Formats: sequence, C-alpha cells, structure tokens
Amino acid sequence: MLQKDSFVPLYYQLKEEIKEKITSGEWTPHTCIPSARELCATYGISTTTAKQAISELVHEGLLYCVQGKGTFVASPQFPMEYRETTYITDEMRLASRMRALGHHFAAEVLSVDHIRASRLVGLYLAIEEGADVLRVRRLKRVDQRPMLIETTFISPNTAPELEKLDLSQSLFRILASTYGIVLKRSDETFRPVFLDSLEAELLEQPADALALLNDRISYADTPRPVLYAKSLIRGDMCKTYIDLTNMRSVKEAVKDGSSF
Repeated sequence: MLQKDSFVPLYYQLKEEIKEKITSGEWTPHTCIPSARELCATYGISTTTAKQAISELVHEGLLYCVQGKGTFVASPQFPMEYRETTYITDEMRLASRMRALGHHFAAEVLSVDHIRASRLVGLYLAIEEGADVLRVRRLKRVDQRPMLIETTFISPNTAPELEKLDLSQSLFRILASTYGIVLKRSDETFRPVFLDSLEAELLEQPADALALLNDRISYADTPRPVLYAKSLIRGDMCKTYIDLTNMRSVKEAVKDGSSF
C-alpha cells in the first residue's frame, strides 16, 4: 500500500506499484488495468493523483490508452546482451575515477526504510514475496551537480543493521569492510526513460527530459543475489561503453541464415 507520510509523492508511489505489477508479469501485455476511479478506491487517493500516475506511465511507454475502452499494458521492450564496462553504479570506482579527473563525488541519503518485498524485488533477491527488505534511496552528485538517483534493496539477513551505518559512503565498501561481502559481478540492463516531475526536480532537469534507467542485480561468490538496485541517470552526464567482441561476425550470421 501507499505510504502517505513518505517524502515520495503519492502519484509516484502509485507509479511504482503499477510498474511492479507490469514488470513482474502480474499484469501482462494488452491487459486492461483498473480505471482511475478503481485505483482511487483501492489506494485511498484522489482522482488527480491516479490520473497523473497513469499519464506519466503512458508517456514512458508502459501503458497505452484506447478511447472508450480504457488503459492497457504496453508490449515489453526487448533486452540486448552486452559487457558493461562503465563506472556509473560502482561508487568506489566512480569516486576514484572522479577524483583522478579532479572532480568531487558524493552521495546524499534521501530515505532509508524497511518494506515488504514486492513480487519483483523478491524475485530479484531470491527471497519470498512479502519478506522484510531494506530500501535505501540516495542522490549521487558530482561537483554538487546531481547525477543519478539510486534505490537499493537488500535483505536484512544479508547485512544486519545496515541502516545504522553511514550510507552516504560506498555500499560496496561497507559490505566489504563490515560484512565481508565482496561484490564480484552484476547483471545489468539499461533503457532510456523520460523523467517525471519528482525525478526531474531531484536531478535539476526539465520535466520529460531523457534519462537512462539502470537495473542491477549484484552477486558475491554465490549464485544468491546480494542486492538489487535501480539507478536513474541524467542523460547529459554519462555514457555507456559496449564491447561487442564476443558477438558473432556478420559473415557468420549471414552464413547460417540468421536474420537481423
């Protein structure tokens, strides 16, 4: 349910609820979602709040409207395989690289709370839906300029009492020094999105500006995930390098009849 005492606006919380139902597969493509009036009744919110959430999800391409019929879940985007070689979401490497270039990197903690794992978060962390999860929201800056908004989810069983530590520091460093957990690999996806009004305000960008959404599941030495994080990155302050060395050549693809 929505948290009415949170700093996060209700429309944004509703957006996250709807996104989770879509990405987890609970609401499949071309399914008609509840009307604004039904969402108001379910979550105890105003019509304006419900309509703003729906409108922004339509703008982001997750929903589409059919006049006289309702609002439906859009078809999914298709992932691309790549080898990620950037410094966007690893605080230790990013901070080190920024210092080497003469820049100052810092992370501001926006909120820390315990929530029940949604279906999607439970799937990503390999825990039961509804289990206790620590959620950390942070705003990362370079030379005082906001660069990205990061939301991290981690099970308290993985890092007990993590919320009592200074989370403005690198989570990678905290996990290694305090809990002996060294993150060694991540499964990541990137896709372009439009900023909504809250995100734009935090990142000091105009509403509807383009950004890059990074979803990351990180692991240590075992197959069990350590954390799941999503970062919303300003499009004018980052770039992604993709190494396609392991891809088959065009000649090989044509030879076996593969289509592009």
